[in-house]
Amino acid sequence: MADELVFDTNYSLLTVNSQIIYKPTDERDDPEPDNDHEVYVGNLPAYYTIEKFVNFAKISGSIYSVRLLKGNGGLNKGFGYILYRELAAVDIAIKTFNECYLPESDTNRPLIVQKSLRNTIMMIYGLSKRNNNIFYIRSEINYFVINHPSLLLKFECEDDTKLFLSFKSLKAAQIFKKKLKESFNFYGAKMYYFNDVENWVCFNRNEIQFQ
Repeated sequence: MADELVFDTNYSLLTVNSQIIYKPTDERDDPEPDNDHEVYVGNLPAYYTIEKFVNFAKISGSIYSVRLLKGNGGLNKGFGYILYRELAAVDIAIKTFNECYLPESDTNRPLIVQKSLRNTIMMIYGLSKRNNNIFYIRSEINYFVINHPSLLLKFECEDDTKLFLSFKSLKAAQIFKKKLKESFNFYGAKMYYFNDVENWVCFNRNEIQFQ
């Protein structure tokens, strides 16, 4: 695929922290689609450019934004995210490119193309059996699930100090955070979005497990 990128109308390319992002210039007039419109693409070649990634993304449908994670020495980290305008493009991208090989690949690994988990997994930390806050935190989560049964897919305890929660969407995670942040702070627990899905291979989203 060619490196040349023909910019769409009102689009810009910018670098934010460790990400190179191709997105609309004015998001107020062009609101972002829901998180379920986004796909994760892994096993990208280290020398794969944002220009190539955008052109690759457009094959499956109309894009809203493309994110490529930067590594060291001008290379990328081997993965990125594509946010499509139409939900149908997500299925097309997965069916067309998952487990396929790019001609530019510098590895022997096929692409991983799947629905994105970005900002849908949250880690709750600062839990302790000593002050019994883990009991209260779990009670708060159970109460949230009773009132919002479709938003939380699963939560599990990695050890006595951390909980991981998987949400249906970014909006679901935001609702959870807004409703429970104050009470979690009261119990000394903190929450943040856990996006290191590359290294968290043991997590699956099949069902809720209450412990």
